[in-house]
Amino acid sequence: MTAPARIPDIADSLRQQACAGDLRALDALLREVEPGVFALAMRMLGHPEDAREATQDVLVRVATHLASFRGEARFSTWVFRIARNVMITYRTRAPEAPDVSFDLLSTKLAEGRALTRSEGTALTDMAALSAEERAEAMDVARRCTQSFLMALGRDERLAYVLDVVFGLDGPQAAEVLDIAPAAYRKRLSRARERLETAMSNECGLISRNAPCRCHTQAQALRIAGPPATAPSRPALPVLEAPISYDSLAELFSVVEVLRAQSRYAADHSLPDAVRRVLQERGWLGAS
Repeated sequence: MTAPARIPDIADSLRQQACAGDLRALDALLREVEPGVFALAMRMLGHPEDAREATQDVLVRVATHLASFRGEARFSTWVFRIARNVMITYRTRAPEAPDVSFDLLSTKLAEGRALTRSEGTALTDMAALSAEERAEAMDVARRCTQSFLMALGRDERLAYVLDVVFGLDGPQAAEVLDIAPAAYRKRLSRARERLETAMSNECGLISRNAPCRCHTQAQALRIAGPPATAPSRPALPVLEAPISYDSLAELFSVVEVLRAQSRYAADHSLPDAVRRVLQERGWLGAS
C-alpha cells in the first residue's frame, strides 16, 4: 500500500530554535512542513500555481505564529488547521463544485469515448501503447482523478483528503476541522460514498467493468485538438515517487490511485520565497 502524504510533528528543539530567531532552524522547519502542505493544497485547489501560492501563504503564517504554538495539540494538527483556514477560502483558477459535477464529468468522458469510436481508432490494448501514449494517459489519469475530487464541495473534499491522502485518524481530523468526531465521520462517509461511487461507475482504474480508460481519453484529446480560445494546461507537479500508467492501472482502489499521485517532490524555492516575504514585512532582518 502506498504510504500517505504527511505533515510531520516537528521536534520541540527545532521549533524553539526557530522561535529564537535561528534562520537555519526556521528554514529547516519550513522545508520539513512544505511537502505535506503542498500535497494538501494541490488536492484541495487543483491548480499547481494556486497550490504554490496557498502553500506559501500557509508557510508564512506558520513562521509568523510559531511563538503562539503551546503544544496543546500536535504540531501537525496546528499546521493542518492553519492550512484549512487558507484552503477553505482560497479563490481557485481551477473549476470546482458546483460548476464541476459528477454528472458533467460523466458527460465529458462519454463524449471522449464517442469521439474515438467515431474516428474508428479506439485503443483497447494497453500492451500496444507507445511510451508517449502511456505518458499522455498518465497525464489524463492525474487530471481526471483530480477533477473528480473537485466535484466535491470543499468541506467534503477536505474531510476526504485528510482521511485518504494523509491517513489521519478520526479524532485528529475532527480536531483539524474543528467539528465533533461524529460530525466528521458523517461528513467523511458522505464524501466517500459520493466520490467512490462516481469514480467506480466511470473509471477503469477503479473498476474493470467501468467504461472509461485514460488512454482512450488521451487519444480523444489528440483527435479533438485544443480549442482556439482554451488556456494552456499547466504542467502538473513532479511526483516524489513517479508511478507508471501500467502500475496505476493495477491498483483498482480509489484510495491507492489518489495516494499514488499525492506525494510531490519538494519545491525548494518556496521556503526561500517565504523568507523574502518575511523580510519585506519586517519579520526578519535583511540578509
